[in-house]
Amino acid sequence: MIVVEIKALYDRIPRLVKIFLLRATIIFVAWQLLYHFVLDPTRFPDKILTNITCFSTSEMLSLFYNNVVAFYIHNIDLRFAAIRINGKVAIAIADPCNALEIYVLYVAFLFCFPGNLKRRLAFIMLGLPIIYIINTIRCVLIAWLNLYHPAWSDFSHHYVFTTAVYLIVFYIWVLYSKKGIGNAA
Repeated sequence: MIVVEIKALYDRIPRLVKIFLLRATIIFVAWQLLYHFVLDPTRFPDKILTNITCFSTSEMLSLFYNNVVAFYIHNIDLRFAAIRINGKVAIAIADPCNALEIYVLYVAFLFCFPGNLKRRLAFIMLGLPIIYIINTIRCVLIAWLNLYHPAWSDFSHHYVFTTAVYLIVFYIWVLYSKKGIGNAA
């Protein structure tokens, strides 16, 4: 009886939804295996992204502050980079804050949703720099909060800024999906 109900439920799922879910599952499993067994042990690309995020954050902070010093990762075991302003640590950017997971999630959605390759590549070329800039601004704001309003920093880091970044990514997905179905692949 349960098998019949599951089959009936499965049959009601639209074909495009089935394709989306299958692609999403394959990409998710492939990414998890690749990341945890190949990339994470070597810290590629985490080390690079963390250092680049630290650099862009320090450059942006330099527009507002004097004596901004970035400390980059050169050791494979250290999973963060830090920025000091006037000798005080303003922010430590850990690997999970380098936006790698957001980049992967963003691109994965584009490959799960119907659309042609040209459109996907255009949205990748548009979306990844937007995510990078937004993540840099997020880090600058966290540094500012750490310096002037440390009580607000943790909540803003984990909830306010994370929500803002995901809403921006979601908005770009909405823009992509508006014409994506007509170009189903």
